[in-house]
Amino acid sequence: MLMLVVVASGCTTTTGSSTSRGAMKGALAGATAGAIIGNQSGETGEGAAIGAAAGVVIGGLIGAAKEAKEQKDQETLAQQRAHQQELSKMRKVKAEAEAMRSKQLAIAEGMRITETEVTEAEIRARNAEKRLKELQSELESALSRSQAIGQAEERKLSAEEEIRRLERELEELRAKN
Repeated sequence: MLMLVVVASGCTTTTGSSTSRGAMKGALAGATAGAIIGNQSGETGEGAAIGAAAGVVIGGLIGAAKEAKEQKDQETLAQQRAHQQELSKMRKVKAEAEAMRSKQLAIAEGMRITETEVTEAEIRARNAEKRLKELQSELESALSRSQAIGQAEERKLSAEEEIRRLERELEELRAKN
């Protein structure tokens, strides 16, 4: 019995297929269980052999099912990757075609435009930029004036408060004299 466990445990491995690993683990578990059951009836060796045989079959079936699932998962993943790559290629081709189309439209539009139109457009752009600067300057000036009036009002209020304080103080001093 001990010899069977030692031999079976030496056969288990972390490499190889899931089917073979499952069969080995099943054989070890089956031999152990069979030996324990067989020992109760005085047939330890026979129980271990029957248990090992049953364990090989059951463990092999479980390992094969696991292996088939892993294979299917890998095939599904490969199909998904291939699909994503194909989509990416299609998007790239579409984007390139759209860029080419936009460029061709721009060229066609440029063929219809005269130098006079370009010059006039430049003049309009400079005039708009000049007007923008004027408006920005006007807004900055208005903001500056608003801030100045606010600061002057604060100084006035502070001075008036100090005047009232000093007037009260002088009245108290005059009242004592």
